[in-house]
Amino acid sequence: MKRLLLVLMTVACVSSAWAAESLSEQQLAVRNLERALEMNDSIFDRMFSSPELYFYYDMETMQRRDLVSVWEFTAAIEAVNSVLEGLVALKDEAPGLYDRYYGANVTRLNRLVNGLDYYKGTFTLVSYTGPNRWSPYGVHRSGTKGTAAVAGIENVYDDQMWIIRELIRAYQLTGTRLFFTRAEELTAYVLDGWDCTLDPNGEEYGGITWGPGYTSKHACSNSPLISPLVWLHEIYKENKQPATAKTSVDYYVLNADGERVAVTKDKVDYYLDFAKKIYAWQRKHIIDESKGVYYDGLWSVTGDITTRTVNGVEYRNHVQSNAKPQGTYHTYNTGTMISGAADLYRATGDEYYLTELQTTANKAATFFNRRFMGEDNVRYTTMLVAEVAGNPSKNGNPWFNQVLFRGFLAAAPYYTNVKSYMASYQAALDYGFDHFLWHGFLPVNLIEGWQDKDTKSCSVQYTFSRVSEYALLVDYYKSLTGVKAVEDEKKTNDATLNVYTLDGRKMKGHVAKDASLAGLAKGLYLVGGQKVAIR
Repeated sequence: MKRLLLVLMTVACVSSAWAAESLSEQQLAVRNLERALEMNDSIFDRMFSSPELYFYYDMETMQRRDLVSVWEFTAAIEAVNSVLEGLVALKDEAPGLYDRYYGANVTRLNRLVNGLDYYKGTFTLVSYTGPNRWSPYGVHRSGTKGTAAVAGIENVYDDQMWIIRELIRAYQLTGTRLFFTRAEELTAYVLDGWDCTLDPNGEEYGGITWGPGYTSKHACSNSPLISPLVWLHEIYKENKQPATAKTSVDYYVLNADGERVAVTKDKVDYYLDFAKKIYAWQRKHIIDESKGVYYDGLWSVTGDITTRTVNGVEYRNHVQSNAKPQGTYHTYNTGTMISGAADLYRATGDEYYLTELQTTANKAATFFNRRFMGEDNVRYTTMLVAEVAGNPSKNGNPWFNQVLFRGFLAAAPYYTNVKSYMASYQAALDYGFDHFLWHGFLPVNLIEGWQDKDTKSCSVQYTFSRVSEYALLVDYYKSLTGVKAVEDEKKTNDATLNVYTLDGRKMKGHVAKDASLAGLAKGLYLVGGQKVAIR
């Protein structure tokens, strides 16, 4: 059966005319975008009946089944955002693709965000800062907008974080105010889950539990928020928020007596400070220092959720966790820390984060990569596994691995070693596409192909992760072209020079050769082909 399926798939898949090595960066960027668009349209045609998205596809019967949870629904938004970013990046180089696909995918994005309302609900939560009423997204879909079950364990903070991330990306792509407003509302909800109770030394215990109904604190309910917080900081720093948005935030901390104390802070500082705080907490509590990658979290706790009343206000109590982290070394938990370090470095210029992203990227590439033999007798290196107690599984979660892939992309402007990681990932993606593409889907294992069980329950989320990978590589390869152009730029006696980011994006038109670079955010830039640090 498997042999027959492979024959059918080989006939059905779209073959590439040239290997990736024979293409220029710009040609490869265009081809990656074409593949992302092809897969994206195929999956949506089969799996999306607005506003419903289906989870599984049976390759043999060509039938879809089961509605997705909010997590998989967000993966669809992510794929569309990535496709739109690729189209914008190549608007001048591939105007035909832009004209054909941009408007349709903006419409698709709006329909998806509208569909999120079927996962939305409202409840009152007694948190560490007291009782508040919130409207987050529940795990499961309701038949009516705004009525989803969200109390207790029906919603988890990591789901909200992935949604925040995609809403900010959608806002940056379209300027739609609603996307930004929802992102900030969810950010306030998630940060309200931060354990601000004080330890015997008067310091916050810190960390965000998996959800309001849980006592365990996980890597996945903390580090995914770091990058979105940095993005919010940058939006306010550059004054790119909607005109109606408040530029300060009112929040609460607890004092030594357990009372809620109101604090007002400028958002440009509040978001960046919280990003640093979350990064520091996860770095301290959840890393496996011997491997340089991250555990699942702090599971072991010494009690249930309890509350106490202080001056008539009810608060959630701290629940003590086991000091030792544990669980699976999921690829995505390390990926979000690489992305977080890269974004914090860009925003702060702090060399600590540069060292962190380089070290963690190296450790992750060593720990998670495996080599597989393809049918062409070439060995392919690809990040396919998450390890459990040192026993690798060949079929890791593609969406988890895509988050690690995103971490490498975020690190790329600051770390040249990432180029080899991207080349191996490109090769694996192309091998899977050329050998195993079927109805727009790709298998879990890009090199070894379809397993019988996978053909009966092909996950829409997994293939959306492949769409995102192809689309995200578009801007990566275009940036390489930009870097080459910048590096070739020679110092002259001209009065003006271009200013670029390290990944080749022009930042500021032209500046006087000897003038101050005031106004640029902290970070590294290329000016006249020379690297300049803004502190």
